[in-house]
Amino acid sequence: MRASVAGLGLGEVRGDHAVVNPAAGVVAQVLRGLLLVLWLAVLVATVVDPSSVDGNAAVMTGVVAAVYAVTFGWRRLTARLGVNRCYLCEGGVAVTDRFGRVRDSVAWREVTGVRQEAVVGLVAGFHRVEVLRGRPAPPLWLVAPGARSRLARALVDEGRRAGVLE
Repeated sequence: MRASVAGLGLGEVRGDHAVVNPAAGVVAQVLRGLLLVLWLAVLVATVVDPSSVDGNAAVMTGVVAAVYAVTFGWRRLTARLGVNRCYLCEGGVAVTDRFGRVRDSVAWREVTGVRQEAVVGLVAGFHRVEVLRGRPAPPLWLVAPGARSRLARALVDEGRRAGVLE
């Protein structure tokens, strides 16, 4: 996948980070968070009255472990395939879609600014980032998962390195 991004003429790829589809990513984070809260409730119920749970804590623990193992494996697989990634290049930014194709890209010379919004809740957190362009074109937008996104910091650092952001 790095080869197709390198073919855009944006220079050397300096880093790649995961991005999510706004709806699917937030729903997945919320469901994982609720599953974790439910698991904690089952564990508390087991401690309070062990006879009322009858082994549900072991099953629930297995389900939680399986969900987080699949999530970890999915992240590794999508990173290897170049699916839903933001590539920070020497000359710009490229974002791929769920099939690994370049969805949008922008050269640093066209960037006029970066707008960020952080949404952090009890069970979900993400950053919505818009890379504003100087020409009359819609901004390149992406959603970075996590309350403390490394992508948001790296994007601003690359923009400063390129001399387009203060």
